[in-house]
Amino acid sequence: MLELDPGVIIWAWITFFVLLILLYKIAWKPILSAIEKREKTIQDALDRSEEAKTEAEAILEKHNQMVRSAEEDAQRLMKENRALAEKSRQDILNQAKQSADKMISKAKVEIEKEKEDAIQALRSEVADLAIAATKKIIGEALDESKQRAIISDFIQKMPRSIQN
Repeated sequence: MLELDPGVIIWAWITFFVLLILLYKIAWKPILSAIEKREKTIQDALDRSEEAKTEAEAILEKHNQMVRSAEEDAQRLMKENRALAEKSRQDILNQAKQSADKMISKAKVEIEKEKEDAIQALRSEVADLAIAATKKIIGEALDESKQRAIISDFIQKMPRSIQN
């Protein structure tokens, strides 16, 4: 078994304290300064990471705000484009209606003119037929200008419903 010798124990304690004093004088300060330096480096890294995290959160918030702003702008532009398209559609419809109204009005004027021309031609034809019929019935020709005046006067005296 192991026996304990008091002299060895005392020398072990003396050696331990001498080594402890030597280590304290020689190695303790460099070890503590290395530990403090390492601790400071770690703390700086933690501080920088916290700053980076804060900065990243600020950038993320700014990015989210820009996305919201872009979405709002897109919605606003879509509304403006819809309104512009509706206005253009209304303008085109109004122009088409005006054009159609002008065409209808022009067609009515042309129809009225053609009607007047047809009535005039019909009056002339009726006058010529009446002159020819009068020649055949009477057997002689009256003064043609006088016959035309009589027939025109007769046509003018006709009721309007017969003329139209």
